[in-house]
Amino acid sequence: MKLDTLFSPMKIGSVEIPNRFVVPAMVMNYCTHDGMITDKYVAYMEEKAKGGWGLIITEDYCVQPAGKGYSRIPGLWKEEHVESSRRVTEAVHKHGSKIFAQMYHPGRQTTPVANGGETPVAPSATKDPLCQFQAREMTVDEIHQLVEDFGTAARRAKDAGFDGVELHCAHGYLLAEFLSPAVNKRVDEYGGCFDNRVRIVDEIMAAMRRQVGSDFPIQVRFSSMDFVKGGRTEAESYELCCHFEEIGFDAIHVSNGMYASHAKEQIIAPMFTDHALNMERAEQVKKLVDVPVILANRINDPKMADTLLKMGKADFIAMGRGSLADPALPNKAKEGLFTNIRYCIGCLQGCEWPLFMDEPAGCLVNPRCGHEFECDMEPVETPKKVMVIGGGPAGLLAAETAALRGHKVEVFEAQEHLGGQFRSAAFPVGKGELATFVSSLRDSLERLEVPVHLGTEVSEEIISDFAPDSVIIATGAKPLVLPISGIDGDNVVFAEDVLVGNAEISEGPVVVCGGGEVGCETAHYIADVLLPGVPVTVLEMQDQVLSDMMPFTKMVLLEMMAEARVNCITNATVSAIESDGVVYTDADGQSHKTPAAVVVSGFGYKSHNPLEEAARKVCDDVKVIGGAVKAGNALVAGKDAYAAAIEL
Repeated sequence: MKLDTLFSPMKIGSVEIPNRFVVPAMVMNYCTHDGMITDKYVAYMEEKAKGGWGLIITEDYCVQPAGKGYSRIPGLWKEEHVESSRRVTEAVHKHGSKIFAQMYHPGRQTTPVANGGETPVAPSATKDPLCQFQAREMTVDEIHQLVEDFGTAARRAKDAGFDGVELHCAHGYLLAEFLSPAVNKRVDEYGGCFDNRVRIVDEIMAAMRRQVGSDFPIQVRFSSMDFVKGGRTEAESYELCCHFEEIGFDAIHVSNGMYASHAKEQIIAPMFTDHALNMERAEQVKKLVDVPVILANRINDPKMADTLLKMGKADFIAMGRGSLADPALPNKAKEGLFTNIRYCIGCLQGCEWPLFMDEPAGCLVNPRCGHEFECDMEPVETPKKVMVIGGGPAGLLAAETAALRGHKVEVFEAQEHLGGQFRSAAFPVGKGELATFVSSLRDSLERLEVPVHLGTEVSEEIISDFAPDSVIIATGAKPLVLPISGIDGDNVVFAEDVLVGNAEISEGPVVVCGGGEVGCETAHYIADVLLPGVPVTVLEMQDQVLSDMMPFTKMVLLEMMAEARVNCITNATVSAIESDGVVYTDADGQSHKTPAAVVVSGFGYKSHNPLEEAARKVCDDVKVIGGAVKAGNALVAGKDAYAAAIEL
């Protein structure tokens, strides 16, 4: 498929963008608390420019010191920030990409940790359902000051070498709050009717133009739907985008949602969400305005992106998480290396979950994200002979990273297939995209000419015969078998075996022991796919299920389980498994029995590391990574793998 539209240039205002690939703003938390740029941030941004992205939009620059939703985002509220940000623009321009600075104020969507202990402000005294901090109503004088601060920040962005700016009027932040009747309850000149609610944006745009002139691009990002009760609807959004064009914005960036939105319509939509969920609204915007339209959210495939452009849905395609997963995505697409692209899997574990703890973000499928400044990936001077034992994500990532650095690597996997636990993780409903991760790793190792030995049970003799300089043990984890009476009965099967089809379930009722991610996904898979209508019950010893799952994906899965009528019993400690049911005790120590024809063991996993001692007899440099150290998630395993390979 020829991606001719995707790779054609197009102007935003006076600036020509070399292609239609856009990196939208994504909070990474890589800067200092004072808004200064770090080496980490520069290298992270430059990696995308190297990868061929036409337009890179920074994460939201704050224009006031207390106007931060996250503690370590960049700033443009003082002159010292100009030289700091010039480091980013110069790094990006070296590779031919253009870069815009997004600027915003978080409004009520912030916390005291992020904004220096200041009380959040909003158009009206309301509380964000997610952040849960009461905001106070902004005064008119504060609004006027903010307007001027936005204008000055735009001038600083121009002085720092940015090619343009993007005004953030989306995602429930302050300007979106003024635009939304769900939050803006004012009765002065900044509230009530459409013209009053949009007044602050009009004034900011005028202030910016006074500072930067008429030929400096200023575009706007807005949510085409708030997806909250009483929020802005599509009809008013179309009115709004026409107004945006009238007041002089050079492009309109179409997104959706706010923090209070339902999980499937979230700003960063999880894997269960439809691809390109904003495309119909973006197409309608494009019909109404003559300025370029940028489409964002759940688009990670360059062929899909080109098709959307050809269909007239938008003029540019923003692929934020796609740029985290594979910064080189545009270059690979241009070369036709589609099977080698590391596609975003929509898990939210690396890019979103850390931000809840005000930590730096990253990417599960790309553990190098955020660590680009630590290593340039140039070949090592003295290559080593490296033996990687285990073909799950950790082993494959370690092998790939080591091979990219020039080491001589071979992978040994006991099973007849790659992927480890990640293979079964793709089977639950809505998670099929997870298979792209292992598939792209396999493709990468083939291109790097790394031998992969499947069906090979490694022994001390095999290690000795291989004579490695370094051994990386990534043997992963095995299902946890608790000392419970009846756990070895004929009616008991492992969750992983159910998912991959190694254990057939043909009757019910079914009881799943363990209410973590694996247990709940398996329960839903049984109730929704394998045996619809058959009673399925989850027993969990904690006071809630899915305590190990990212909140937004958890919300969607719980709804799916409810629709499939999966029954969850919490504070239930399994004490025995019998031929016709499962016995458990509740929080008060009372014993109960729930009927079961089939019992699924989903108690979790334990580390599996049978070869470390043997490896150390043969080799001085042995590294144990991922689940072989501690059963956990793939995000931690990937970080372990990347670090181990870089240290070789």
